[in-house]
Amino acid sequence: MTLWLYLHFKHLQLDSLALSDNPDPVVIVNGHSNRVVQLCKLAKQSGITLGMGLASAASLSERLQVIAYDEQAEEARLQEIAQWLYLVTADISLFPPNGILLKVSNMLSLYQGLSAYWQHIQTHLSHLGLDYHYATGYSAQAARLLAKGGTDIITDDASLLQSSMNDFNLSQTDLSERICEQLRRVRITKLSQLLCIPVSELAKRFDIELVHYVGQLQGQLKYPLIFYVPEEQFSRHLTLLFELENLQWLTKPITKLLEQLELFLQQRNKQAQQVSLMLQLRDEEPVSIQVGSTVGESRAHTWLSLLELKLSNVSLDAPIQAITLSAEYLVDNQCVNNDLFQIQQDKSARPTLIAKLQAKLGKRSVQGVEIDSDHRPERAFHFVEPLHSHTQPVRIKGLQRPSMLLPKVAPLQEKVTIYFGPERICTGWWDNQAVTRDYYIARSELGKWLWIFKEPSQQWFVQGVFC
Repeated sequence: MTLWLYLHFKHLQLDSLALSDNPDPVVIVNGHSNRVVQLCKLAKQSGITLGMGLASAASLSERLQVIAYDEQAEEARLQEIAQWLYLVTADISLFPPNGILLKVSNMLSLYQGLSAYWQHIQTHLSHLGLDYHYATGYSAQAARLLAKGGTDIITDDASLLQSSMNDFNLSQTDLSERICEQLRRVRITKLSQLLCIPVSELAKRFDIELVHYVGQLQGQLKYPLIFYVPEEQFSRHLTLLFELENLQWLTKPITKLLEQLELFLQQRNKQAQQVSLMLQLRDEEPVSIQVGSTVGESRAHTWLSLLELKLSNVSLDAPIQAITLSAEYLVDNQCVNNDLFQIQQDKSARPTLIAKLQAKLGKRSVQGVEIDSDHRPERAFHFVEPLHSHTQPVRIKGLQRPSMLLPKVAPLQEKVTIYFGPERICTGWWDNQAVTRDYYIARSELGKWLWIFKEPSQQWFVQGVFC
């Protein structure tokens, strides 16, 4: 028989919030019923209980923070937990929004027993800071029932697991209220009473729903499962307890997400070339920020410094309610073995500097330049990615060229004195953009050294400035 382990996260959305520095009680309220479905320890100390109405809960604490229940947020968090568990166990099935089923039997030979396997799972989950119930069972439904009931039992003793289920009421199972009512009419209220009846007898008197449930609970029928396949991309969402208007206050929540990213990349021996931060604003369109690293980066503090530089240029139109961090363009971490006694300059210094400049000034403001074999000044180069590897063309020696070219040639509108020239450039006939120019080095009355040229039409233009 196959042994299963079920983990039931009873207040997953609440555990996903950053409550460590929050001095106020927090409750999660279902928007349809207006009742408390999750609450923190401070809320319990205030007298608030599960199932209590929102009005009653608010009357018990004047500083109560109310957050709407978000099933999608719990399902996303459940995916993150499964991705984390996938590092230590193989077969995982999700039971949204707050349950995870693990197939234990295939892992016992690796961990040399159930006790060692469970201790490894517990240690691994402790890094997430989540509260959960757990149980094993020889069917997926049995393990799920025991875990949701708070049994917290880890054993492979079939008789002990069976006796643990006997005290459950039918209302605690996944049976519909209609089926439970039919069973109550024949005075069956306990699960132990139901399991004493053969499945063939149940099929004669009750719906197929009950037959399927009992058969799956006892392991006689297979429960349909879809096993989890981890995603290769990183994405994390964090809902803020308070609306933030100051971008400097984002440092702590962003650091929390970046530390998760660093761990994600290290475990896969990967580096991220781009990190995206999405700021969700109140009643406004989200603000998207991207920072990148040409060679890739995995360290949290490096990405934090880049994001802080980028955020310094951002102005908000509304307070921030939530943030989402995602990493794209993951590449393998290339490890280089250097000579212990060889003095080398840190090769990561230049990419790090370029990434900081791009984060502060914008990607288009920081580019590399590659020289082309063309005598026309405006076509003698083109922009490339920083640190782009290229072959250096042979440059003609003895030419005097300005340090800066103007974006576009401008008509000469001031009096100048010519000191050098002419130098004729007559080329470009092959691409229908031929030029014939006589270039001069001149000085204006203000003392600026200019690179000017005259066309056959006797018009004078400025193309560069000597610095």
